[in-house]
Amino acid sequence: MSDWERFGAGLTEALREVSDRVFLVVFSRADPKVFVQFAGGEHELHAEAAGVSATDRNRMAEAGWVPPAGIDPPNWSCSLPLPALTVEYSALAARCVVALRDVHGIAGPEELVYKAWRDAEWSSASAERDLGENPLTLSWLGIPSVSG
Repeated sequence: MSDWERFGAGLTEALREVSDRVFLVVFSRADPKVFVQFAGGEHELHAEAAGVSATDRNRMAEAGWVPPAGIDPPNWSCSLPLPALTVEYSALAARCVVALRDVHGIAGPEELVYKAWRDAEWSSASAERDLGENPLTLSWLGIPSVSG
């Protein structure tokens, strides 16, 4: 199994943890503007990838990313309805590998880091309110976390 295949498998597992109020950003150590990011909602997992040059637009579209629609920043996006099947998480992870490796030219997962957190629960005034967690550890990614 290649490093990218291991990373894709780890990302598949990590995406299962990106649920309501959870955020994950995977980015290049050398250039934080090269990233894939995820926002978990109650019924959807939203993903975005950094904008690309005009020559790479076809690769992103072929991988299943939706092109930016005149928004700034020009991030590519896709969404996964929840609950999702393992094969759907795996397809999203593969889409991210294409963006990072094939489009943005990241040589290997060792060039990546991540930041993850879970926002506090705002709708509950009770003492049992979830205060969130920052940083949130997603060890199965197999890449280092950055804090702060």
